[in-house]
Amino acid sequence: MFELYKKRDLSANFSDTTTFFKTFGKHYFKNYFVINGIFLMILVVLIYFISKVYMELIFSGITNMQNNPNYLMAYFNNNMALIFVGFIVTFLLIVILSMLNISFPVIYLKLYEKTNTNHFTTQEIINGLKANVGKMIVFFLGALFIIMPLAIIIFGLLFLLCFILVGIPLIFIIGSAFMSWITLSYYEYILKDVGFFKALANGFRMVKQQFWTIVGTTFLMMMLVQIIQGFITMIPYVLSMIWMFVSTQDIQAQTSKADTFSTMGIIIAVIMVFSVLLSYVFNNFILINQGLIYYSLQEENENNSTKSQIDLIGTDFE
Repeated sequence: MFELYKKRDLSANFSDTTTFFKTFGKHYFKNYFVINGIFLMILVVLIYFISKVYMELIFSGITNMQNNPNYLMAYFNNNMALIFVGFIVTFLLIVILSMLNISFPVIYLKLYEKTNTNHFTTQEIINGLKANVGKMIVFFLGALFIIMPLAIIIFGLLFLLCFILVGIPLIFIIGSAFMSWITLSYYEYILKDVGFFKALANGFRMVKQQFWTIVGTTFLMMMLVQIIQGFITMIPYVLSMIWMFVSTQDIQAQTSKADTFSTMGIIIAVIMVFSVLLSYVFNNFILINQGLIYYSLQEENENNSTKSQIDLIGTDFE
């Protein structure tokens, strides 16, 4: 059986993340898409149409720029209400999906900790999410009005330091530490009976406890995910760019520029949708990795392995 409560170094954090998905990946993602699927579908449809309309608008603006220099401004002015509603709906969907996306692995690991198996149902995961809706909203509001302004100040200063090169390594180090601090704080907030600020304090203490191991693990995991995701996304992107380049070579000779621009808009919209889906799916690897860091730190601080081993012995006899 897979051990949650286990002391891990940087190498173990990676290997155990891989082992987790090899062992439970099918069950994990099946439930992930059942719970998040409807929201993902609505979001990608919205993103598709928004991207398609936006790109067609840009291409139309290029085509009509000589006849009507204010074409783009006139379009936005005439459709302000529709644009505003689309923005609000998309924003709300992103908020809901983000809360579900970060909460799903927390509840999944909590249920695994409770049962020592993955023999729990989708409904149990949903019940766990429902039970924590209040906490999810509080943490989101705290992140929006407290953590985000702090992040803007910190990373604004780091960006300025990049001009003297000192900020470049600091961005990677502090960025990884900041991301891990928020994620570990969220695990603490959902899994334990603590308040928002207490969870942030505990999360900060956990990051300090194994600073370089946590920063190294987080940075390497994010880089690995970005490289894999970027490589997968790059294939259709490169093919579409080649097609667009070939198509635009003789665009002046074509009877209708609109058809070519419309096709370009569709291709770019599809790539955008594909990128968003991959981003949400691959984010689970980072969140589970952070969860394993959290349980590893809990083992160091509370020595839960004895209780866990006793429970595992019971499951082995079943």
